[in-house]
Amino acid sequence: MIDAIPQQIWSGLPDGTLDYCNERWRSETGVGLDELQGDGWHRMIHPDDRDRVLNAWRLAVATGAPYEQEERHRQADGTYRWFLARGVPLLDSQGCIVRWYGTNTDIQDRKHAEEDLRRLSGQLLHSQDEERRRIARDLHDSTGQDLVALATTLTQLHDSISPGQRKSRKTLSQCKTLVDSCVRDVRTLSYLLHPPLLDQAGLEDAIRDYVQGFAKRSGIRVALDLSAGIGRMARDVELTLFRVVQEGLTNVQRHSGSDRAEVRIQRHSDLLLEIIDHGKNTPDGAPDVKQESPYKVGVGILSMQQRVKLIGGQIDILRTTSGTTVSVRLPCRLSTNGT
Repeated sequence: MIDAIPQQIWSGLPDGTLDYCNERWRSETGVGLDELQGDGWHRMIHPDDRDRVLNAWRLAVATGAPYEQEERHRQADGTYRWFLARGVPLLDSQGCIVRWYGTNTDIQDRKHAEEDLRRLSGQLLHSQDEERRRIARDLHDSTGQDLVALATTLTQLHDSISPGQRKSRKTLSQCKTLVDSCVRDVRTLSYLLHPPLLDQAGLEDAIRDYVQGFAKRSGIRVALDLSAGIGRMARDVELTLFRVVQEGLTNVQRHSGSDRAEVRIQRHSDLLLEIIDHGKNTPDGAPDVKQESPYKVGVGILSMQQRVKLIGGQIDILRTTSGTTVSVRLPCRLSTNGT
């Protein structure tokens, strides 16, 4: 019956060595039971996955915790396929491991679908960024310049009217004030869509400039801590990190109720970005909890998560009694310029 089940099934001893693999696993890998027994199954794991998989398996064996990993196994034809490997311990009355039982589920089709979705998401985000860049440029170079010209004309018209025509001069002054306000709004909108400093000077200068403008617009004090030597990074990495800061501070303004925030970037073995607020998110005395999103999950949060995933980073949102921290960790080898 075990051999008839469309699933790879295995069992092992308390020390983590395997002593049984069903016929499906043996036939799909093209090796016999004697080769898979003990630690022989290690050779079936893709070299890029081996350290991660074996470390997770050893930890499960040492602690008795259930095992679950996505891993690639070599097939009889030499190719590799993705499997979801699960293992659970059978415990005796004293809580000691008696045996391990597990399954390997083929998830190759799912991984292909995820890769296609990831590629499509990347294309959509890239198209969105290019459209933002185009609209920002048009607003600045066309609409913004037209409004500046209109403001100049209104000033000239105001000055050409005799002081005795107070009503007309007052109306023109009001029009000039309104146009000046429109110019500021258009410039701010253009900058928020795509800051030119990001392309010209890089992430560090762009974040400094954005934080300064955000503090003026929102009234929220933002402490900025950028470690030395951040330097220029790959264009998609800089844009992703900037968008995370932008979305993170926007959420501070909308949801936290905090009048201060912090933005930190540290670059050592990994690049670490943190956006911290000091709003009260949980009742006093409640334990710190880590959850997927402390804010209402909308397009902004999902966009942050997808953007970070596309550049090979990890994003976590930690909600505590003292506020919320959004952190992004990215291996420095993925953030270098030109990658």
